[in-house]
Amino acid sequence: MRILVSALALWALAGSAVAAQAPSAAEAGKDALAQAKAPRTLYVCEADAMTRRAFAREHGQVEFVTAKQAQAKGEVWAQPKCITSAEARRLQKQKLASR
Repeated sequence: MRILVSALALWALAGSAVAAQAPSAAEAGKDALAQAKAPRTLYVCEADAMTRRAFAREHGQVEFVTAKQAQAKGEVWAQPKCITSAEARRLQKQKLASR
């Protein structure tokens, strides 16, 4: 009986160890592809100190981008970025003009 319990315990531990292994290269490639296709997030932010602190607390580093940078192709952002209201209007105008 003890041998059976020990065998079952080893079998359960081996199964959990296999499940905890690192993902395969194919899975890592799928994750990278999904990240590359992920939309870039922009927030319209004011440039005051209070807004900067709040954004940094929620999302990390505060980085403002221009409308031109926001439309750049092939660039992947790891975290959201800020855009001023004037640049947001410019971006909206550029998107409407390109339709």
